[in-house]
Order: sequence, then C-alpha cells, then structure tokens
Amino acid sequence: MRRYLLLPLLCTFFLPAKANESCMFISQYEPDLIIEVSTKDISNTKGYLKYKGSPVFRFSTGIRNGYGGQYFSIDTIANSSTEKEDNIVSGSVITIVGDQSGTGTPKEKMKPGIVKIFLPNFGLNYWYSINSNKKQSGADFKGRSKKTNSISRAAEGFWIPSEICKKYVPYSW
Repeated sequence: MRRYLLLPLLCTFFLPAKANESCMFISQYEPDLIIEVSTKDISNTKGYLKYKGSPVFRFSTGIRNGYGGQYFSIDTIANSSTEKEDNIVSGSVITIVGDQSGTGTPKEKMKPGIVKIFLPNFGLNYWYSINSNKKQSGADFKGRSKKTNSISRAAEGFWIPSEICKKYVPYSW
C-alpha cells in the first residue's frame, strides 16, 4: 500500500518543471523601458512597466468581451499598505502591422510586417500625473530627470512585442 502512495510523488519529482514565461513589449526608441506581463492568463494579463529593470507602474491588458479588441491600463504602484494605487491611463490598444491597422485591415489586403502597439493618451496622462504629484522627482518641466524624459518619449511611441507574446497576448490578426 505504501508503494502506491509513493508512486505519484516520485512521478511528479521527475517531471520537468514548466518555466513561467514573460511577454515583453519593448519601447521602439527607449530600450530601457519594457512592459513585462505574465503569461499565466490569456484573456487578461498583468505585469509592470519597468525602467532599467525596476518596476515603475503596474500594467494590465486583455481582450474585451463583445466588440473585441484589446484594452490596457497603467496604474501607480503603492509604496505602502496604506497608500492607494491610482490609475494614470486606460483605453484601447492600437495595433499596427507594417503600415496597416492590425485589426481593421480586410483579410485580402493584409501584408506581413513588424507588429507594433500604441497606447493612446499614455504620454498625456503621464505628464499630468507627474505634474500633479509634486513629491515625485523631476515633476517640473525644467528639472525632469532622465528617467522621466525617457518614460515621456516611450509613452508617445510604439512598443514592439517579443516573440513569446504571440502565444499569450492578443494584439493582431
């Protein structure tokens, strides 16, 4: 009887462990900024916007029910258990494949190309979030830090998904 109880335990010991994969969206012109999300769930996923490997904001994305398309949300990270996270921006993800709309191009007109995503209003809302929060360093225009400038530029640009994202995060046809 004891042998039968040990058999399942021994079998699981020799099975290969599944690595937790990450999907990354890298800023096209600011490579120090990466959005890294978990691949645990397919319909919605969460992670962080990172600057030089350190989390700066919470990031989430997923599929809308009904109409379809993809949404995103960017929130502050609470520094303590009493501090509240604030939403900076949320909205629709715009996908570009080559020079075409990733979701609006008819199938017969689709051409292959580099996939990029754009997060509308991220730059605008980031700007107002740092200017309304004076305790953040670099909050005034003249004294902005290199990090703040880098985030501002990336927020107005495209993000290139890593290859692994194709398996987990919907962003194109």
